[in-house]
Parts: sequence; structure tokens; C-alpha cells
Amino acid sequence: MATTLVLGAARNGKSAYAISLLAAHERVTYIATGPRALDGADPGSTARVEAERARRPAGWRTVETTGLSQALVFSRHPVLIDTLAHWVWRMLEQHDLWREPDSAIATLEPVLDELLVAYTALPHDIVAISDEVGWGGEAASEREATYRAVLSHVNHRFSAMSQRVHLIVGGRIVDLSDAPSALGTSTFAALSR
Repeated sequence: MATTLVLGAARNGKSAYAISLLAAHERVTYIATGPRALDGADPGSTARVEAERARRPAGWRTVETTGLSQALVFSRHPVLIDTLAHWVWRMLEQHDLWREPDSAIATLEPVLDELLVAYTALPHDIVAISDEVGWGGEAASEREATYRAVLSHVNHRFSAMSQRVHLIVGGRIVDLSDAPSALGTSTFAALSR
């Protein structure tokens, strides 16, 4: 059993790489956390979702949900979570947590704790995909600032609990698995607030 977090910028090959990590498995539960095509997604987004679906092996089962803990526990096969970034956005929307980043993090922390227990306790491989935060400059709105703060927190928590962490930059895969986690240091915690 291995837990792997795959990070990188939007549309840089994270999903294809994550799929390749689980390609040896005949059956995989693919958890899609983003908006369904019927939820009013733009046509370009709908086309990308369908292209992703066509790329996955036929034996893979797709589950569309934000209930990640339950989906992990009920899966009897390796799991691919695509993506934590979409999950954070949908959780902020569902619970109307856009006003203040610290409050949003505090509200979601019990859900995240439960999710990380499931993520680390299951007897099969799990790969989680997420966008690396903030490579595009400063947040343009308070809403975007809240999203970035919460996603950064989620990414840090997942990174600290993952056996492997891979970053995709410029088409290259950088293995960060043996790099120290800054999450546990008091200096980092104080500076990141």
C-alpha cells in the first residue's frame, strides 16, 4: 500500500501521470471531485472531463463526490482522487466558507482529519492529485485568497501524510518524497499565517 500526492500547475499532465502510477491495477476507483458536466460547467471543461474519462482503462469505476472519506472507505480497489483542488472549491461553496481563511480552515479541519485517517489506513494504493498554490501571482479577490489559503493548508496536510510526493514542473517529475516537511516546524507555522 502506498499513498502518493501528485502536485503541479493546472493542465500540466498531473492526471495522466497519476493514471500511470495505477496503470498496473486492473480495477481502480476514480473519485472525481469537480463539478459534473450537468452542473453548468463550460463546454471546454466538459470536453476535458470526457477526454479524461476516455483515457482511463475500462475496468476503472468513476465515483463523483465530495464525500471523500466515505468513498475511500467503501472502495475495495486502489483509488485515484482527482482533485483535492476541486474538492476544496466545492467544500467552500457547499458550506459558504469564503469570508475568512482561518475560519474556513477551522471549519474544514475535522473533515480533513477524518479524510487523512482513511487516506493512510486503507490496504491499497491511493493517489491524490492537487494544484500547487499561488504560482500565478497574488490573489485577485478575497474569495481567491481564501481558496488559496485553504488549498495550501490541505496540500500541506496531505504532503505530510503521504509516503510519496511528486511535483510536475515543466514536464519533469520531481520526487519530493524524502524532502523534509515544513508543516511540523513552529517557525513555518508562525510565518504561514
